[in-house]
Amino acid sequence: MNQDTSQPVVDSFGIDYTQPVFTQLESLGDRYWEWSHVHVTPAFRRELAAARPDAPYPDSFPIFAGKWFEAQTHIRWQHVLGVWGTVALACLIAGVTRPGFTVLGAAGWWAGGFLLWTLVEYFLHRVVFHKVPTSLLEVKFHFLAHGIHHKDPWDQTRLVFPILGAIGLASVLFGLFTALFEPGAALLLMSGLLAGYLAYDLGHFAWHHGKSDAAWFKYLKRYHLAHHYQDMNSRYGVSQPLWDWVFRSGNLRV
Repeated sequence: MNQDTSQPVVDSFGIDYTQPVFTQLESLGDRYWEWSHVHVTPAFRRELAAARPDAPYPDSFPIFAGKWFEAQTHIRWQHVLGVWGTVALACLIAGVTRPGFTVLGAAGWWAGGFLLWTLVEYFLHRVVFHKVPTSLLEVKFHFLAHGIHHKDPWDQTRLVFPILGAIGLASVLFGLFTALFEPGAALLLMSGLLAGYLAYDLGHFAWHHGKSDAAWFKYLKRYHLAHHYQDMNSRYGVSQPLWDWVFRSGNLRV
């Protein structure tokens, strides 16, 4: 990746955004949490683009020096839909065609998987992604998993979850399903869970970049943006506020 290193773009924390940020995290020390929640502004993004006009994503700061690793951090929502939509459909077909399932029974397993994802989404966001890191290893994990999104919530190619990371999580969950349930039920659960994941990831993109006059859309967009700009320690539900209501972790009125 070509970079114009003659024009450094440095913030008040001493991070140079024309250079790979991942290798600079150590310099932040105990200031990382504060730094990761100081949002990149439109003016800063324009300054960065002017400093790196030949970069593949000039207004998106580099994370890694290696071109292959850097490319994995830029994921478009169409890729997520294509990959996981196909897998979800394949699991659904494979599940419903196995003997012993009624339409109602299959729908129940699928709906259970969808609902389970909403719970996974909530606890990942609240317990894992919003745990304050206490070591450099935790800082690096947090930054790659979630910190980069809070740092730059409007980066379109770093908004949906990286496919390689999602493969790891999906493999663990499907392995658990197959250990606990018979194959047809495991496939239907996985299909519903992946559908829930798509609703989360594509909805998340839409809350930041989509437009609609529908009341439900406007509500969910306001709800999620309140997490970013009002109180990052509440409103952990991204696709919906169900579990925030259950666990009383966010004001549902926005």
